[in-house]
Amino acid sequence: MNIQVQCCGIAILLLLWIFYFRQRPLGLYSVKLFLITLGMTTFCVTMDILSIVAIYHMEQIPGVLLAFICKTYIVSLVWVGYFGLLYSRTELAKTRNERMKQNQAYTVMVTVGTVLIYVLPIYYYLEGTVVYTYGPSCMTTYAFALLFVLLTIYKMLFQGKEMNAKRRRTVIIWMVIWMMAALIQFLNARLLLVGFASVLGMVILFFELENPDANIDRETGAYNAHALGEYVKQLYGERKIFASIMIVLSDIGRMRDDNDDGMRQDIAFHEIVNYLEKIKDIKVFKTVERELILIIDNKEQLQNIFRMLQERFENPWYSRRLDEPMQLNPYYVLLEDSSIFRNAEEIFQMLRYFRVEEKNPEKHIILLDDRRIARFREKEETQEMIAAAIKEDRIDVFYQPIYATKEKRFVSAEALVRLRESDGSIVPPWKFIPVAEESGMISQIGEIVFEKVCAFISGNQLKERYGIRYVEVNLSVKQCEKKKLADTFIKIMQKYGTEPSCINLEITESAPIQTRNIFLKNMETLLNYGVSFSLDDFGSGESNLNYIVEMPVSIVKFDRGMSQAYFADQKAKFVMEAAMHMIHDLKLKIVSEGVETKEQMEIISRLGIDYIQGYYFSKPLPADAFLTFMEESNHPEKQ
Repeated sequence: MNIQVQCCGIAILLLLWIFYFRQRPLGLYSVKLFLITLGMTTFCVTMDILSIVAIYHMEQIPGVLLAFICKTYIVSLVWVGYFGLLYSRTELAKTRNERMKQNQAYTVMVTVGTVLIYVLPIYYYLEGTVVYTYGPSCMTTYAFALLFVLLTIYKMLFQGKEMNAKRRRTVIIWMVIWMMAALIQFLNARLLLVGFASVLGMVILFFELENPDANIDRETGAYNAHALGEYVKQLYGERKIFASIMIVLSDIGRMRDDNDDGMRQDIAFHEIVNYLEKIKDIKVFKTVERELILIIDNKEQLQNIFRMLQERFENPWYSRRLDEPMQLNPYYVLLEDSSIFRNAEEIFQMLRYFRVEEKNPEKHIILLDDRRIARFREKEETQEMIAAAIKEDRIDVFYQPIYATKEKRFVSAEALVRLRESDGSIVPPWKFIPVAEESGMISQIGEIVFEKVCAFISGNQLKERYGIRYVEVNLSVKQCEKKKLADTFIKIMQKYGTEPSCINLEITESAPIQTRNIFLKNMETLLNYGVSFSLDDFGSGESNLNYIVEMPVSIVKFDRGMSQAYFADQKAKFVMEAAMHMIHDLKLKIVSEGVETKEQMEIISRLGIDYIQGYYFSKPLPADAFLTFMEESNHPEKQ
C-alpha cells in the first residue's frame, strides 16, 4: 500500500503535539485555532491512511462504508483549508463579534462543499500499490480547497498589511506549498501529496509562529513580553475586564556581580516567579525592563493577592540556590479595572509612564485611577497637538517690547513662542511648554522659533526701521544639551542674513547644569560669532550668584516674582537692591520683568534698572501688531 508518506506525516504530527504540550498553554485565540487546524490535519492524514486501506480491501468492505471513509478524507481536506483561512485572519478581526460575523460566510461555504462532496459520486483506482480516488466528488474537493487557499492568499496580500509581517509571510508560504501539492496531485493522481503538504504547513506554523517556547522567558520561566502583548490585546478584543499588578524589583539590580554575569539576579527572579506561579488563577509575565506583571481576573482577587505579596516581601526572601537572604522592597503599580483604558496599547503606555514618572519611594504603590488616567491622556493629547502644530506650521512667535530707562524708548524685544489650534485660537503657553519640554519636542520648537525670529529681523529691518537693536530668544534645557547648537544657529542666521548682534539668547540658571561643558563650548562659538547672552529668570528656582560670575552673559533678567516682591516685601526689596548693585558692579545690564503699573515703572526706573519689560507697556504681540506698536511708540512724530 502507498501509505509511507502518510505514516511519516502522522509521526511528525505526533511530535508536534508532544512538543506543544510540554509547555503550559496561554490561551491565545490564534493558538486555539492553530490547535484546531493541527487536530483537523491529524484527522485528515489519519483518514487518508484509512481510505487507502479501505480501497485496498474494498472487496471486503460495504460500498456505503467505503464511500463514507473516502469522502470523509477529502471533506477533511476542505476543512483544513477552512480552518487555515480562519487561523490566518486572527489579526484582521479584533473582536469576537467581528470574527463571528466575518466567519459566517466561510462557514456556509464549507458546509455547502461538505454536502456536495458527500452527495456526488466518487470512484476508486487500485492497481498494485497505486491507490487513489477520482470523480465529481474529488473535483468538488479540489474546487473548494483551492477556493479557501486562494482566499487566504488574497487576504494576506491585500488585507493583511497591518498584520505581523512574519505571520503574514509564513501563512503565504504554507498556502503556496499546499496549492503546489494539490496541483501536482491533480495532474498526477498517483502522487498522494496533499495530506503531507498539510503536515509540512503545520510544521512551518509551529516553528515560525506557534512554538509555545517562544512565549516563555528563559531566565525565569514566566511568560515573556511578547506573550503579554498578545494576551492583553486578546482580552481587550474579547472585552474581558481584568485586573493587574506590576511588580518592580529594583533591589535585585543591586545584586549584580560582574564576576557572575547577572547569574544571581536570574536565580532570584526565577525563584520569585516560581512562588508567584503557585498563586491560583493568575498569569505571570516578565517585561523587557525586568518587571513582573500579574494578570488577575478581577478587583477582589487583586486585593487579596496584593495583601499576600506585601506580607511576603516584608520579610527577607531566602534563596535556596544562593543560600542567602534577600531584602526586597518592590514597588507596585495596581490596576483594579482594565476598562478604564481604551485598548492594550494605552495600558502599556501608561504602565511605562507611571513606572518612570510617578514612583513614590515612600509608599511604593501607584494606583491607576481615573484622576491619573485623565492627566496622562491630557498629556498625550497635548503631545499630539504639538506634533500636529509643528507639522502644519502652526508654531507662532509673539514679541514683547523692552523699554530702556535711560533712552526712554523701546530698544529690544523678547520672542515668545505661541501655538495655534487648527481654528487659529492660541493655546496658553503653560499648557503645552511643560509637555514639549518633557517629550523633547521643545528642541524642534526652539529651532522653529529661532528661524522665524531671524526671518522677522531681516525681513523687516528691525534695527534700521524701528530701532530694535536685538531680540531675545529663549533656549530650552534640551537645546543646551545639543552639541551642534551653535552650528545650527549660525547656519540659520547666515540663511537669512541676520546680523549676530541682533540676537540675544536667554538661558535659565538650571539649563546647562547637567551639560555645562557642551553648552559652554556652544556659547563660546556663538559669542565669537557676535551673539550675546542673557540670564533669564534670576530670582527663581536655583538662584546662584556664582552662575552670573561663571557664565559669559551680558544681561541679567529679574523674573516677575522678584520684581513684584520688591513692592510688597521689605526683605525682598533689600535683596533685589543688593543683587542689582552686585550685577552692575560686574558691568552687566539688568532687565526687570513683570512691571504692570505706571507707579512700578517709575520706581524701577529711579532705582537704576536698565530695562523694563511688562504689561504696563504691552503684552506679547503678534508680529504685525508688534511692528505697529513700535512704529507708534518709537516714532510718534510719524503719526
